[in-house]
Amino acid sequence: MMSFSHAPLRSIELFGGAAGLGLGLAQAGFHHEIIVEQDHQACETIRHNQRAGHPLVQGWRVLEADVTSLDLSDVDPEPDLLAGGPPCQEFSIGGKHRGAAGERNLWPWTVQAVRLLRPRAFVFENVPALMTTHRAYFDYLRLALTLPDVASPHIADYEADASFLRKCLDQGIKSIPTYRVSTAKLVASDFGTAQKRSRVFLVGIRDDIDQTWLAPDASHSEEELMVEKWITGAYWRRHGLPHPEIDAAGTAFLRKHNRKPVGDLFAAPPSRLQPTRTVRDAIADLPTARADIETFADHLLAPRQAKAYKGHTGSPIDDPSKTLRAGVHGVSGGENMVDYGPHASPDRYRHFTIREAARLMDFPDDYRFPGTWSDGLKQLGNAVPSALGHAVGSSVARILH
Repeated sequence: MMSFSHAPLRSIELFGGAAGLGLGLAQAGFHHEIIVEQDHQACETIRHNQRAGHPLVQGWRVLEADVTSLDLSDVDPEPDLLAGGPPCQEFSIGGKHRGAAGERNLWPWTVQAVRLLRPRAFVFENVPALMTTHRAYFDYLRLALTLPDVASPHIADYEADASFLRKCLDQGIKSIPTYRVSTAKLVASDFGTAQKRSRVFLVGIRDDIDQTWLAPDASHSEEELMVEKWITGAYWRRHGLPHPEIDAAGTAFLRKHNRKPVGDLFAAPPSRLQPTRTVRDAIADLPTARADIETFADHLLAPRQAKAYKGHTGSPIDDPSKTLRAGVHGVSGGENMVDYGPHASPDRYRHFTIREAARLMDFPDDYRFPGTWSDGLKQLGNAVPSALGHAVGSSVARILH
């Protein structure tokens, strides 16, 4: 069991999925009293791990429900944290693009939950396109979450409500509660995840707490990975591989930084950051996957052949993986396979097993995914990497203690 220097902080999570964010928050010292998720298979994944005794999910009350029909009146108010990731399909580049008007835009209910529960802090996450393509609505959400008791998030004309909320703030009008809302776009690979997954966070601290949230500092660096690959060679030695011929990315790095390979005799200057983790770093110690026998937990070959096509060419094994995706119409193939490189032909591409994908999302090896390969990959493609959840959760926990 994990131990903390402080008592666990009370938390509630909406749109919890298979608990990627939840596991990270648990590691940061939060304890979910309730986790809400509509997808049956995701709820079954959490329940399965509870029955198996996984320590991070013990004591969670799992509500398999649509938040639009959820009655929060019997939930103890003022938890330390309200968290979650409202569905992103309406805002995602690869999704439905209907934005605020889409039927799966559940941000209005999220704002309403903040109003009803009055948490000391909240952490909500979504796709980067919410901050860019849908910037006007993103700015509105920041206003609505600042004054949740004044906002009218369910009305169709959110721009009119945004104008009203700005006037309230200009006149010093507050709601009960009022929040200081900060936003940040964070990349999971900067925090130890072997995946280039970007998420936008909206974090609010209730105004009776005299601190403002600042995004956590990165712990890992792509530049340090390039140093290990092309200057010291430490990356290849760590994996017992011969030093390969430098690739285009390595050449560009050396030219940009006016550096030269120094071989095995010298070390690069020490850095406070660790090298970004790659697909190989995440999965190299797993046994060879088979289709007929599970050689490791959730480590069976996918039931379909991997095939690259334009725009979907897999993740090079010696880089952080591309963003794993669930896809609007099922598991997306191209982003969910490893690319061993041109010299590995004809077996260049292979779909990730559930366990490999779970490692790319920082799920512990003893956290299992019952169900089919497609079930597992869909849940993982919708998840928040646990290391990123841990980093954000820890930055909020330090304010609340």
